[in-house]
Amino acid sequence: MVHIYFDAATNQVTGENGLGVWVKATDGTVSTYITKRIGLTSVQAELAALTFALEQAHTFTDESTFMFYSDAETVVRALEQRFLKDQSVRPLFVKALTLYDELPNKFIKWIPRAENRAHDVAKQALLIG
Repeated sequence: MVHIYFDAATNQVTGENGLGVWVKATDGTVSTYITKRIGLTSVQAELAALTFALEQAHTFTDESTFMFYSDAETVVRALEQRFLKDQSVRPLFVKALTLYDELPNKFIKWIPRAENRAHDVAKQALLIG
């Protein structure tokens, strides 16, 4: 099973969003991935982080089971219920839902921020130039 943590961090001054993904593969290998976006709301940033995490999951072509972890309760609940009330983020949500559905065996779990291994990774993404 591949364990994938994802998170978004926002610099309130610059409006930049750092997206971070922390992955532990079945063989125990740990990898981190970062990217930066600009001008997203907190929900948009968390959905972008989920999409980024799902894109990383799709690179594990020999794996069949994925466990995703997030401290964004709104995003976890939306994915579980396949519904997000905020229509302004519909394109991001549909993209994430499509990528999620393409994975063979997948689960998502809400965790407290203190347990989210991608939290510091997302903050590091804000430091890249």
